[in-house]
Amino acid sequence: MAASASLTIPMTLGTPAQAYDAAAAFGRTPGLLRHEFDATGTSATVQFEFPGNVDALMSRLMNKRLTASRTATISVPVKNLTGRVIDPTALIASLNASPAVSNASFDGTTVSATIVAANNAVRYMYEEIVLAGLMPLDKATVAGPQEFVL
Repeated sequence: MAASASLTIPMTLGTPAQAYDAAAAFGRTPGLLRHEFDATGTSATVQFEFPGNVDALMSRLMNKRLTASRTATISVPVKNLTGRVIDPTALIASLNASPAVSNASFDGTTVSATIVAANNAVRYMYEEIVLAGLMPLDKATVAGPQEFVL
């Protein structure tokens, strides 16, 4: 998949060594396009290509005790590729039906949610976006909206 999303991960970066360890963990994660830390050292925002290796990233961060949270906030810019108007209520209900997703919302251009920071939650969210007739905006994939039709 060539589409990308933004994931905000709660962090504990109180020292330069912790910031270095976090940067090293991000640098070794396949599919990660960029990362940045907030000024207070309490969160990191990463942009990654789907599916991204969220499991490996979270394991690296937890092993270094840089995050105590297994949840993250995901934000995916999307556009309607089919031309039809989607029912945002149905999309939000579908997303929130998963035990790995909560607080889903769609503002017309972006789908956001709190997720369990794991690959399966990211894949589930992406599949629901595709099934709703939306695709991530950054880079459409060669397969288009048919990529995840089972």
